Amino acid sequence: MLRFVLIACVVAAVPLHSHAYPTAEIEENDFLDLVDGDGNVLIQARGVDAVNAEARSQGLAFPALGYWSPEGHCFVKPAPGDCNGVFKR
Repeated sequence: MLRFVLIACVVAAVPLHSHAYPTAEIEENDFLDLVDGDGNVLIQARGVDAVNAEARSQGLAFPALGYWSPEGHCFVKPAPGDCNGVFKR
């Protein structure tokens, strides 16, 4: 019985993990591939929180497909520079 409960918990948690919000920037080439994707929208703002706020105001789908900045600023708080995020329309 305990084994069944453990397996059920793992099965329930796996989809949650795959839909979690990104917490790190992706590689530049991977990000550029997302930017070129059909139906994807690029948002640029100062830090990840501002990017997410702008995406919400435009009614874009969450979670973001990825974040990237040339200087690695997206997840630094307070954000010292621009961050780019890609979202589905």
